[in-house]
Amino acid sequence: MKLKLHHHPNSRSQRIIWLLEELQLDYQLEIHSTHTKNENGQPLKFPTLLIQDNDAQNQLRLTETSAIAEYLCQKQQKLIIYPNQQDYWSFCFYQHYADASFMPNLALKQVFRQIAQQTPWLVRFVSIAFKAAFNKGYLNPEIQTQLQILNTYLEKNHAKNQIWLTGEDFTYADILLWFPLQASAYAYPDFAHYPALVNYLQQIKSRPAFQASLQKGQWSADLFQNYWQITSK
Repeated sequence: MKLKLHHHPNSRSQRIIWLLEELQLDYQLEIHSTHTKNENGQPLKFPTLLIQDNDAQNQLRLTETSAIAEYLCQKQQKLIIYPNQQDYWSFCFYQHYADASFMPNLALKQVFRQIAQQTPWLVRFVSIAFKAAFNKGYLNPEIQTQLQILNTYLEKNHAKNQIWLTGEDFTYADILLWFPLQASAYAYPDFAHYPALVNYLQQIKSRPAFQASLQKGQWSADLFQNYWQITSK
């Protein structure tokens, strides 16, 4: 099986590089510094994974981070929890939670920031005021609720000497959660008030495959922090 990953630095596709490193799969990495177009003239999505089986003529094109993770891990039978295991429900829930529930509110922060930036300066104060009010009245409380729930959940796991989302076993659900959680560390000003989440991120950073993926994916911690920190107000 030949794998080729299209990646944009500091984007959600970083998680797929990390996944491939954890799975110890050989892959070709093509890094795009700007948003390019595919062969149909449409913007290329990141991540896009091309899969060519050794005995197949057709090439499989996969997009959507969670779908790619599920496909690869089910094929490899690694980084998953089986239905007969105790934490199977937690695995089912958190593999979808990151992009379905957690990430959208963070993305909205960026949307309103960009709207404010692109509004003509004579009336920019209106969009800035609306952004601030929406953050204060809706987005920040929603993110706070999500962080509190996650922090409480991980605290309970830690009390049982279990550091990952599904307990003792590291799964691709942890890989998927990392990106929005790391973004929240900068986008939400009181993130330090959630010690279980801070510790969880430290556990992730201690994994050799994670560190290898940062180097290969040309990850910039400073750029990522600046990108999300300016949405904290």
